[in-house]
Amino acid sequence: MRTLPKLILFVLPALFTGLSTLAQTPATKEKLNKFIVTDSITRKPVASSLVAIVRAKLAITTEKDGIFIIPGDLKKLNDTVIISSQGYLPYKILLQHLDGMDTLRLSNIPVESISVNFDDKETQVLNPFKRKEVTHYAGLHTENTTFDYLQLAQQFYLPKSGARLKRIQITRLFFLLDWTLQYDYMATEHTTFRVRVYDADTLKGGPGKELCNQIIEIKSMDEQHINHSLEKYNIIIPNKSFFVAVEWMRDFNNQGYEMVFDPKTMSYKRMVNFKPAIGMSPHKGEKQNIWGLNTKRQWQPYTNFSPDFTDLAISAVVAQ
Repeated sequence: MRTLPKLILFVLPALFTGLSTLAQTPATKEKLNKFIVTDSITRKPVASSLVAIVRAKLAITTEKDGIFIIPGDLKKLNDTVIISSQGYLPYKILLQHLDGMDTLRLSNIPVESISVNFDDKETQVLNPFKRKEVTHYAGLHTENTTFDYLQLAQQFYLPKSGARLKRIQITRLFFLLDWTLQYDYMATEHTTFRVRVYDADTLKGGPGKELCNQIIEIKSMDEQHINHSLEKYNIIIPNKSFFVAVEWMRDFNNQGYEMVFDPKTMSYKRMVNFKPAIGMSPHKGEKQNIWGLNTKRQWQPYTNFSPDFTDLAISAVVAQ
C-alpha cells in the first residue's frame, strides 16, 4: 500500500481533538499503525478490502495482502473506520479502539439461493442510450462538490418479476482531461473496477440485498464503451426492480489527480481522485434513478447532476 499513508496524512489533522497540526511532536510523525484484514474462519488475508474513515470521508482499497497503515496516535483520533469486502459483513470500530490491535477479522455473509420461475426467452435492453451523446461524467471533483462515494448504482425496472441479467454496457471517461493546460487529453485512462448487483429495497427505495456473491471485476485498458457479459454468474433478478453498481477500487493503480478550481483562492488545486469516471445518460427520465454509497455505508439518492441528468450511462441486458 504505497499511497495509503500519504492519503490519510492529508486529512488526519482534522481527526485530532485539541491539535491543530499533525507535526506536533516527532513521536506523532514516526508512529505507524499496521493492520491486516483477514477471513474470520480461514485466517487468510482478504484482498481488496475497502477501508473507509467516516468523518474524514477518506477511503482506500487494500492490496492482495489485506494490509493497511494508519499513522499517528490512535488514542487521539476522533473518527470511525469501516472495513468491508464483498461477501463479508462490514466491520465498524472507533479508531481509538484500534490501539493495540493488528488484525481485523471479517465474518462471511451466508449465501442464500434464489428460486424464481420465468421463461428466460425474451431479451431486452434496459436504460438504452446513445454512446456518442454522453458528455458528462460522475466520479470527478468539481468546484462545488467533492466526489466521496464508494459506489454509484443505477436502478432498472422490469415489466414483470423474474429475469436473468445477461450483460451490462458502461460508458466511462476514456481520456484524462486537463483543462488548465487546455489539452484535449493527456493520456488514456486504464482502470480496474468492480460491479455489484442488488435487489431493490422496498422500504428505503435504494439498493438492498446483494444478488451476486461472486466478484465481478472489470479491467479496461483502452475501452470507452465497455460491453461485459455476466452469463457465467447466473444472476437472477427476483423482483421488478434492481440495481447495477460500480464500485471504485481506491488503490495505487487507479489513483489519479485532478485540477479543480477553488473559488475561495481563485486558483486551481490538485486533488486526488480514482478512476473510472462513469458517464451520465443523455436521456432524461421521469425520476432520479441513481444512488450513491457514502463512507458511512449509507445509500442515498445521487443528485449532483439533478435535474438535468437522471441516469448513469449503464445499460442492462436481461432475459425474461
